[in-house]
This record gives sequence, C-alpha cells and structure tokens, in this order.
Amino acid sequence: MSSNDTKHVQTELDADEYERFRAFADEHGLSLKEAGREALVEWIDRRQRADPNDRAFTVLETLEEDSLPESAETDARTETDLIDEWDGSDESFTLADAPGQSR
Repeated sequence: MSSNDTKHVQTELDADEYERFRAFADEHGLSLKEAGREALVEWIDRRQRADPNDRAFTVLETLEEDSLPESAETDARTETDLIDEWDGSDESFTLADAPGQSR
C-alpha cells in the first residue's frame, strides 16, 4: 500500500489491555501496528458475515412450526408400488461394517 492509499486509526487501551495486546503481538512475531491492523480486519470480517437472525435463515423454523396437514404425510412402507418396484432378486449387495470393526 502506498502512503496515499492508507488511513490511520488510533485508539486508547488501559494498561492491562495494552500489555495483553503487546504480549499477543510479540508471541505472533508482529509489530503492534501489524497486530492492530490484523485485529481490525478480522473484527470487520466477522461483523460483516450473514446475520443468523435474518429471515432467510429463520424460514425453516417457521416451516417446522407450520407443519404439514396429516393428509400430506406418507409412509413409504405402506406404498406397495414402491415396495413392488424392486424385489432385490437381480442385485446383490454387502452391508458395510460399523466404523472401527474389521472382518
């Protein structure tokens, strides 16, 4: 970044906050300036993520609350056309072992 493209931000920290910030920057091999910039960018990125309370994310809860009428439900075990469609006689398969079990 050239100096014409940058802006400066200043803040105040109490002694404990400053010491924690300084120690963190040292642990990560960063200057205070680098650590401050990374912290601000990370904070902005987190705040700009999608709001979980947005209607787009809560619509499923609404659908669950407004359950379908009983007449719309089905049980495939009672649908004879689905059961009769495949009888299994012309295909073979092997069930997988449970994770962690060996043959």
